[in-house]
Amino acid sequence: MTPSDNPVIRIFAPPARLLAILSGWWLLALSVLTCVEIVLRKFFAMSVQGVDEIGAYTLAVVSAFGFASALMVKAHARVDFLLGRLPGFVRAVLNALAYLLLAVMAGYAAWRGWAVLEESLEFQARANSPLQTPLWIPQSAWLLGIGLFAAAAGAMAAHALMLLVTSWRRVNQLYGPLTLEEEIETEVGALHARGGAGEGRP
Repeated sequence: MTPSDNPVIRIFAPPARLLAILSGWWLLALSVLTCVEIVLRKFFAMSVQGVDEIGAYTLAVVSAFGFASALMVKAHARVDFLLGRLPGFVRAVLNALAYLLLAVMAGYAAWRGWAVLEESLEFQARANSPLQTPLWIPQSAWLLGIGLFAAAAGAMAAHALMLLVTSWRRVNQLYGPLTLEEEIETEVGALHARGGAGEGRP
């Protein structure tokens, strides 16, 4: 069973992948900026103001952007050492419940994030820093990632609950933790996607 077998993942995977790619490019740019900052401080006693501030925003935004992408490949940690010993239907109920709780948590985070953004816009809040960054800029980017995560988690929870009634075995197939074989298959697929490094080697 591959992620493409899940209709919800087929919908949310492209935007999640786009945010992940944008995060990678931004981290690369921030790395270059940090290197410039180090060289300027070391040899010219100068500083690019605000690199540390940008780094703090980056940590929050990139983390939020990664939540949905991780959800697409079941990369979020799950404690499942007892799950495999339970009857199939009980596993299906627990798997659906796990996604429901995740959706509730993500929805709450998005709701509170919107409240914070709304307050920053109302009061035109700025960071108490040399950059004087309008806080709505990093908060909007952060909320975009959280919003996508909440929407994807909500859709998955609804799909899992629907399958629990109509075809509970598919809940375990689509929303259960990855098996060892699936983890190996995922890693091999990721290796091929990065250019097939090692292909043809014994």
